Parts: sequence; C-alpha cells; structure tokens
Amino acid sequence: MRFLLVILLGVLSHSLTCAQSPEWVKELTPGTAGTHRKVPPCKLTFDIGWSHVMTAGQATLTVREAGDYWRADAGAASTGLARKLWKYDCEMTSIMHRGDLRAHFLQHRETDSAETCRYRVSFERHRVVTETQVEPVKGTPSKSTNLCAYGPMDDILSVILYVRSLELKNGQKITRVVQPWDTPYLTTFEVLGRETIVYGGEKRPCIKLGLQIRKIDRTTLALSAYKKMKTATIWVSDDELRIPIEMNASVEWHSVKRWRDSDHGEGFHGTDGVYG
Repeated sequence: MRFLLVILLGVLSHSLTCAQSPEWVKELTPGTAGTHRKVPPCKLTFDIGWSHVMTAGQATLTVREAGDYWRADAGAASTGLARKLWKYDCEMTSIMHRGDLRAHFLQHRETDSAETCRYRVSFERHRVVTETQVEPVKGTPSKSTNLCAYGPMDDILSVILYVRSLELKNGQKITRVVQPWDTPYLTTFEVLGRETIVYGGEKRPCIKLGLQIRKIDRTTLALSAYKKMKTATIWVSDDELRIPIEMNASVEWHSVKRWRDSDHGEGFHGTDGVYG
C-alpha cells in the first residue's frame, strides 16, 4: 500500500511540475495585435538564392479575407541547377483569426527526393495538436498525432502578420511561440533600425529586423539551441503596406539563403525586383 502511495505522489508531483509555466513565458509579447492590421488582397513572389551566387528557387504568398479569418496560401520549389542538387516542393495554407491574428489551422505538404511529409495543425487556446503523415520513397509510410500542452501559438504566416501589425520602434523586441510545421520554437524579432536598400532599381526605406530562434521540446517545453539557422535578418518596407522585401539567413551548411520580393499583386505597388 505504501509503495502504491509513493508512486501516486510521484505521478501527482510530476503532473504539477509539468503544469507550471516555463521560465521563457516571461519573455513573450502579449497577443494583442497592433494597429497595422489592414492587408489588401495580394500575391507576392520571392526569389530564393545562395550567397548572391545562384538563384535556387521561388516562393509565392497570397493573402485574402475569408469571413472572420485571414487565409494565406504559400508555395515554394527549388529551381534550375539547385533542383538537380536538391529537389524540393511545398504548399501551405494558414487560417488566422482576423481580430488578434491568432493562428487557427495550418495545412502543409513538402516533398523532397526522399519523402513526402504532410502536416495538419490545430491551434487551440491552450494546446496544439499536430497530425503528421510521412510517405518515404523507400520504406513504410507512417502516421502520428502529437500534442503540445501549450497555447496559444503562431504559425509561420500568422506571426508575419502579427509582427507587421505592431509599431516596430527601433530597439523593440517581439517574442512569440511559433510552430511552422511540427515543432514549436521560441522566436524573437528585434527592430535593428531603419535602412535604405536598392530594390527594383530604386532606393526604398526599410525596417531592419533581426531574428533569433530557439527550439522548444513539445513535451517538456524546455528550450534548446536551433542549430540549423544561426542568424537571420529581414527587411520590411517602411510604409503603410510593410511588405517583406528581403531576408538573409545563415544556415547549417554555412551558406546564405537570400529571399527577395520580386513581384507585387493586387493592392501593392512596385516593380520587378532583381535577385541580389
């Protein structure tokens, strides 16, 4: 009987420990969105490259209203010589609440030469449920459902709209929990200042943002370093539209991926960009 009591007390103690908020919660920026919430229906096209040397792919993003929600659809693919080295395609749909720009549902599919992965992510108030399906080219397909007992979180597209909505004063830091696919991350944006960059042959004032990412264990909520991307810098147009113009990211293999906005759809004004 005493042995059973000890086990029961141990289980209860573990449950209470897990229920406590992790220390990093103190760093989080409140969920209230800022005043820059208006997003005209748009389509953006981005070139992807490595170290100013080679164009490696292209990505697109569309945003539109869907009742009480925003709907964002994104796609990306490797192209040209890069595709011969690394075949990659992905599609993503994100549904977000229009009021506070909170993530609601994410569906994502990505395919490379080894496998196709599909994710369905439900973002609830106090937890995130992720359904994963993996179909390897060789081997046995698998399905799994994982629960992270923390919420709310952003997805990769909702956090873009959330950060965009804020005042973005020089020196301001924004920290959010973001789950882009099947793993949550603690993501911190810092406004590094204002710069003018050449875009589409014209000088354009931009807001410069630094990005830091730390990985969160979905079970223990413990933090760890995210080794695949060491640093990243993002430039957003310093105007009412706040369009993502360019992103530089130092990645695991010591190269630099460069994303550059190359086309504006309905509601945006600009010329075709030139990959830098």
